[in-house]
Order: sequence, then C-alpha cells, then structure tokens
Amino acid sequence: MLKKVFLSSIMLLALAGCSGHTTTMQDVSSFCRSLATEEMCGTQDSMCAKYSEITLAPYKSAEECRKSCESVRMKMNSSPDQQDCLQLLQSVEEKCNEFCDSNYE
Repeated sequence: MLKKVFLSSIMLLALAGCSGHTTTMQDVSSFCRSLATEEMCGTQDSMCAKYSEITLAPYKSAEECRKSCESVRMKMNSSPDQQDCLQLLQSVEEKCNEFCDSNYE
C-alpha cells in the first residue's frame, strides 16, 4: 500500500513539472496580432514581425534576449508617428520578455 502511494506521489510530481508552458515565437506573434490598436497605429504588422524576429535569434542569456526586446521598443518609440502605438509596444515587449524568461536562463 505504501509503495502505491509513493509511486502515485512521484507520478503527480512529474506531471506537475510538465505542466509549465514555455512561451514560443508563435505565442508572441499571435499575441501581438490579436491586440486591438488605435486607428492611427498603422505599424502593427511591422512591429509584430520585428518581435517575431527577436524570438528566432539565439541568445546566450535571458538578459541578452530582453535587451533585444527593449531595442525594438526603443527604435519604434523614437519615431514620432508611433505615439498611437505606445500601448501595443509596451504590451508586446512584456510578452517578448516572457519569451526570453521562459526560454533562457
């Protein structure tokens, strides 16, 4: 009886460890494309493509990956016609950072 409880406990722990979902490039891309934007924000497709590129590149660490996410926001944020896209930029950068944190140490 004790052996069955022990084996059941080990299986439950193993299954619990497998339940975490790693954020993928597709998660970042579909999240970006699903967000509603201001009518004047006409660069959503371009922005989503840039963040998707980030998720395809290899990185040495989560920090290096997050810096790439930030660089997209900084470059796009510096353009005066991007003011209507600020909320989108911030939200997608957060998702990009989530990708970095779940795929790199």
